[in-house]
Amino acid sequence: MIKFETSLTQIRIAPRFLVKLQRLGIATVRDLVFHFPTRYEDFSRISPIAELKPNELAVVRGTVQDISLKRTWRKRMLLVEALIGDESGSIQAVWFNQPYVQTILRKGREANFAGKVVYAENGLCLSNPIYELVDARGFTETKHTGRLVPIYPETRGLTSKGIRFLLNPILNNLARLKDFIPVQILRENNLPEINLALRKIHFPEVLETAVAAKRRFAFEDLFLLQLHNLRQKIELSKSQAVPVKTDLEWLKGVIGQLPFEMTFSQKRSLWEIIKDLEKGQPMNRLLQGDVGSGKTIVAATTALIAARNDCQSAFMAPTEILARQHYKTFIKFFPEFEAGAALLTGSESKCFYGKNLGESSLAKDSLREEIKKGVIKIVIGTHALIQKEVKFHNLGFVVVDEQHRFGVKQRAELSTENSQLKTVPHFLSM
Repeated sequence: MIKFETSLTQIRIAPRFLVKLQRLGIATVRDLVFHFPTRYEDFSRISPIAELKPNELAVVRGTVQDISLKRTWRKRMLLVEALIGDESGSIQAVWFNQPYVQTILRKGREANFAGKVVYAENGLCLSNPIYELVDARGFTETKHTGRLVPIYPETRGLTSKGIRFLLNPILNNLARLKDFIPVQILRENNLPEINLALRKIHFPEVLETAVAAKRRFAFEDLFLLQLHNLRQKIELSKSQAVPVKTDLEWLKGVIGQLPFEMTFSQKRSLWEIIKDLEKGQPMNRLLQGDVGSGKTIVAATTALIAARNDCQSAFMAPTEILARQHYKTFIKFFPEFEAGAALLTGSESKCFYGKNLGESSLAKDSLREEIKKGVIKIVIGTHALIQKEVKFHNLGFVVVDEQHRFGVKQRAELSTENSQLKTVPHFLSM
């Protein structure tokens, strides 16, 4: 029996296929089995040749009445042309640069042909149809025709037909897997167990079974994500963070100086964050809202609260444009902030010291030294913030914008223990 962890090099797969599979990031049986189809083509109905219509995908079962190999000099292309017939009529089929087709589809052989019906010089034609031979009893185990056919992410030289060809024997000989999702949960959500789901997502009889299999693996992803989040929450509850206190009278003054009135939702979100910051355990909160809903103001106000507690804040954005935008927003709405708000990206390094001292450009080494000493309280930037050269003196609050565009490792690097206080910073994603 074949196991999940088995390398494909240990299975009888031609080296030329192994190279192409590697381009798709497929090296083990697990990788190949979890290379799911993106869509399905319905080749389940076999049509009489006489009923074929142009521009439709169709499957016919017919006999090769004639076949020949030609070379088109204009395009220097090899052309295999065949005449396929059934009881209702006949149709031309053509394959481009596939000379081996002539040796497989010899005259008199019966096969299923699936492909697009197009107009040609002599009438309707099947263009590059997929084919499967029918044995003397008129039977064939269909993987590519006469059924719902999966279409996969492909690479040059490896088509969906090739992937199906590799997958079928592996699934037939795969050791039975133990499903980690409890049976009760599968039943409650009407989901197939993993072994059945793997078979049906690749070779479903009808679309409904393919959809059910996809639902099962989508549920699995969410199930694992929830377990991961729960484990993180338990681990965070064991960690320590610097309790950040808020002077409410001071905060009212800060909010009152804004050129607009904070919405109820913004105030409520800020209040919930404030209550989390007071705890000795690190906050790990997601701030959701549409573009323009004021998430940046809520995060920036929280950074001001952290600075008042002598804690530094790191504000990381996925692009320099977005980081620069957050920096400008901060100095626009909080011009009185004199504790140092810096911008650090791959191409820029500067700091704002309040409207009296204004803004000045700094060499990156100088800015990093100011951050290390704790002189600068708020640092806004890109991936430049997680370079090994950047050391914080007392990092207490971390904001990650568009957090889905950062990997877990990148986020963890911002959340590492503070070098001096041995605490975990409070974390806000938005």
